[in-house]
Amino acid sequence: MEKWIGLEAPKWMKLSLMVCKWFICIMPFIITSIMFFFKTEMSLWDNWLLTCVYLLSLSNVINCLDN
Repeated sequence: MEKWIGLEAPKWMKLSLMVCKWFICIMPFIITSIMFFFKTEMSLWDNWLLTCVYLLSLSNVINCLDN
């Protein structure tokens, strides 16, 4: 990594990292949103856990869009 000091990363690397970051931030939000529609007889603990994951992923999406 020392040879990267003072140099910019290539454009393809910046683009691929941006796509990966977007995918990592958005996918938990999409998955939990879909699970809310198809939840069947979940226990109270499962419901709270799903709600926590949903809220954490939503806050991550908001932070990504804010930056």
